[in-house]
Amino acid sequence: MNPVFGEKKIQLNGEDYTVRFTWKALAAIENKYGDAPDFFNPEVVANILSIAINDSEMTAEKILEMNAPFVPVSLAVQEALQWAYFGKEPISKSDEKKNRRKGGFFRLIRRLF
Repeated sequence: MNPVFGEKKIQLNGEDYTVRFTWKALAAIENKYGDAPDFFNPEVVANILSIAINDSEMTAEKILEMNAPFVPVSLAVQEALQWAYFGKEPISKSDEKKNRRKGGFFRLIRRLF
C-alpha cells in the first residue's frame, strides 16, 4: 500500500489485488464518468476497479461476478482515488475555497471519509 502513488491493496474473494490509479487511469475514469462517478453503483465501481487493476483478466464483468462485499470495496476504491489526487495529507479548508471545479466527486469523497 503506497498512498503517495494512489496504490492500495483490495481483497476480492480472499485474493489481494493492487489497485493503482495512474494519471492515465484517472484520465480514463474522468472521461467515462466525469468528476462525479456514482460509487453506490456496483457497475461503476467494477469498471473503475478494472481500469486500476493492472491485470488484463480482471474485467468489470469478472469483478461483478465475484460478489465481494460492496461497501468495503467501494470505500477502498474511493480512498485510493483520494490518495491519487491529493496524497495522504488531508485537504485544507483554504484549498477547498480556492478551487471550485472539484465538483460533486470530491464532495462525495469528503462526505464518505
